[in-house]
Amino acid sequence: MAKQVRSLDPKFRLPAQAITFGIHRLGIFRKLPEGWHAEIPRTSAVTPCLNCQACELAWLACPMGMTQRYVIDKRFPFYVLGFLVLVGVTVGRWACGWLCPMGLVLDIVNRGSKHKYEPPDWLRLVKYFYLAGLVVLALGSGIIFFCRYLCFGAILGIIPYWLTWETISYTWLFYHLGVFSFYLTVSYYVHGRAWCRYFCPLGAMLSLPGVFSMVKLHYNWMWCTNCGLCKKVCPMGIDPIRTATLKNRLECIKCGRCVNACPNNCLAIGMAPLLTPGKEEKMTRRVPVNGAPKLPKEVLTEARINGKK
Repeated sequence: MAKQVRSLDPKFRLPAQAITFGIHRLGIFRKLPEGWHAEIPRTSAVTPCLNCQACELAWLACPMGMTQRYVIDKRFPFYVLGFLVLVGVTVGRWACGWLCPMGLVLDIVNRGSKHKYEPPDWLRLVKYFYLAGLVVLALGSGIIFFCRYLCFGAILGIIPYWLTWETISYTWLFYHLGVFSFYLTVSYYVHGRAWCRYFCPLGAMLSLPGVFSMVKLHYNWMWCTNCGLCKKVCPMGIDPIRTATLKNRLECIKCGRCVNACPNNCLAIGMAPLLTPGKEEKMTRRVPVNGAPKLPKEVLTEARINGKK
């Protein structure tokens, strides 16, 4: 019988996001006093998260910044797109849920939000038009528009540097804080991660190859009682049990909150699917674990084999 694979515990997401932020800022060693000083070279290694490389503390390259730079130089971004396609077909938008520091900020803001407005689904298309517009602007103006004017990365990258080692440019400081406040305000009033759902161009880039991701959210209908808890906790506003829909494949960030919330253990994240009827691994009776409620009689009836109860 195949082993049931569930998910990483969501309680580890906060430490994972904090560690990732620290890894992105390893350039701090270039600024430490003698004896602690270490040269951390800037590299063109791309990270699957938004990471403002303009910050002197950064050493990894931002995929959005690199893409726009390639476009401005009239070169096709084979390297960046190849990396993002590799990440997408392997783990999909898992990095959005577990690694991106922006997600950490949004999760904290949304946790305190009492306003749970749910915008219409068509607004999810905005991030794709946003991505296309950034490429066109870079091609036409020669300006890395996203990084300079609209990026969360400036808050988590440039501003901490200004506040510690450099003279603050108050004009840019207040501008970036204004943009940041706008995103946070939207996130406060909208259920879940508004930035990731509607605005993030990197999420748009990862979602397209993510449709074919090897790591998927799997669902076993035989254990499900349709309680709706998984949908209620999803920060992306999708219905996790509809795993085959294009919307789910594009939007799922594999954060594991639905897996953790399910009282019947009928959701899992991994490469191998959960045990499902019609396969060699069929069980005579699929009894939920961890003290979950008993399954409906009709479901257990379908699960019987050879007349055994």
